[in-house]
Amino acid sequence: MKIKNIILSLVIFSALTSFDALTKGAAAQSSQGNTLRNSQEMNSSIFLKPDALVEGQYVTLGDLFSGIDPQQADIAVAHAPQPGKQTILDYRWLYGIAQRHNVSWRPRTTADQVLVTRASQVITIDEIRDAIEDALKDQGVQTPFIVDLSSENLQIHLPVDALNNVDISALDINSRTQRFVASVTTGARTAQQRTYRISGKYYPLSSVPVLVEPISRGSVVRPDQVEYRNFRSERVPSGAIRDINDVIGKEIIRPTNPNEPLMFRDFTNPILVRRGSLVTIRLVTANMSLTARGKALENGSLGDVIRVINQSSNNTIQVEVVAENEVRALPAMSQ
Repeated sequence: MKIKNIILSLVIFSALTSFDALTKGAAAQSSQGNTLRNSQEMNSSIFLKPDALVEGQYVTLGDLFSGIDPQQADIAVAHAPQPGKQTILDYRWLYGIAQRHNVSWRPRTTADQVLVTRASQVITIDEIRDAIEDALKDQGVQTPFIVDLSSENLQIHLPVDALNNVDISALDINSRTQRFVASVTTGARTAQQRTYRISGKYYPLSSVPVLVEPISRGSVVRPDQVEYRNFRSERVPSGAIRDINDVIGKEIIRPTNPNEPLMFRDFTNPILVRRGSLVTIRLVTANMSLTARGKALENGSLGDVIRVINQSSNNTIQVEVVAENEVRALPAMSQ
């Protein structure tokens, strides 16, 4: 009887112990489930930003994640790239940062990343060229000239809060080869000061007249059809016209391309008197002024001396062409 009571007591104790263990296990599982659900709820409100544009020297949590505690948004977590540059933060690095700062976010795929771009203000190659041209003038290089830089695609990116002035801190010129090396400094006397060495060459320019539109052969050039244009001096051919007055009023005898230097051989004085045409002959002296009709025996341009037949006397005389179908008889010749 005693043995049966002992066995019954043991069975009851074992049953109670198992029930207590099951109860604690269920409670633990329930607690873990609640924690997981809370974590999932927190994750659902925090998102990764695919792109981040930063202006300062550091990347913050607020640049990477949306929905985080505002007090965490300004925490710096990485150095920003150089102004105008980019860098990619991958899912491993991002997950490590999230864990370190108790941000309830975890990557969903290995493709999760953030492209970080550092904002900048840009100094263009044209601004650099202008500064170098001014420095060359200050060093005595005669104008006009044009500057050719070895780095035509160069852009200088500065922090958004830096001074954007361009200074030529040094300039080494070889006047024989017309080459130079310039030290271009930005953000002078500030923490963002940077100096770049840029080489190049300057070319003297010559101003010569060009046609501004196509003109057919035999046409006479009007003032509105020609203007001055600058060319590199070594590219202006020998025999090019330098004075615009040597073009206006001239007749084109050979087609010429617009916007190119003009050659004397392509122009001539227009024919004012045609062979066989009737002309007015004028004889002017200190004491008298006479006119007569004549017939031209040859073509003549302005200032040319040609032969005409005086229809009044039927004599052949030499005259000077002064206008269209008008000639001037020289006293000595008229006699």
